[in-house]
Amino acid sequence: MNSRTIEKNIGKPTKIDWKKPKAIGSSSFYLKSFKAKNNSAEFIKENSKCSFEKYSGGILLRSNLSNKTSELTIKESEIVYLKLIRGKESVEPLTLSPMWIMLKLGVSKLIARYFRIVLGEYSIDEMKLKIETENQIMEFTQNGYIFERQLSFFKNLNYGEKLIIEMNE
Repeated sequence: MNSRTIEKNIGKPTKIDWKKPKAIGSSSFYLKSFKAKNNSAEFIKENSKCSFEKYSGGILLRSNLSNKTSELTIKESEIVYLKLIRGKESVEPLTLSPMWIMLKLGVSKLIARYFRIVLGEYSIDEMKLKIETENQIMEFTQNGYIFERQLSFFKNLNYGEKLIIEMNE
C-alpha cells in the first residue's frame, strides 16, 4: 500500500506539535487473532508484530511477520470500539526492600516497581487490545509494563465513547 492510497483512505499523518508533544504512534503489539466479518481481502497474519499510527481520519496498522510488511487502514467512522485491557497487577514487596521503602515514602508503584529485589515483589500480566470495526475483529497482546504509555496514545486519538479502558485490579 503506498502513501497516496493511505491518505485517500484515512487522511494525512498527524504532525508532532512541538509546543505540546503527544504520542502519534504506539509501540508494538502482537496480533493474536484476526477475523474478517465479511470475508474481505484485507488480512493480517497472526503473531505478526504490529504498531499503530495516528492519521487525521483514522489509524494505520502496520504489521511485520518474517520481514513481510503490510498495512491496514482503519477509518475512525468504521471503528465500533477499541478496548484496552490492563493486566492483573500483583504488588507484594519484601519488608525493608528498596521497593517497600519507596512505597512507604509515597512513591508511585509505577516507579517503585523498578527497585524490586526479587521478581515476586511486583508483577503485571500482559495487556490486551481488542479492536472491532465494521469489517474486522482483532486482538493484540503486549507487555503489561507499558500500559500507561499505550493508554496515553489511545486517549490522544480522541475517539470518545469508542475507547473502552478496563483495569484488572
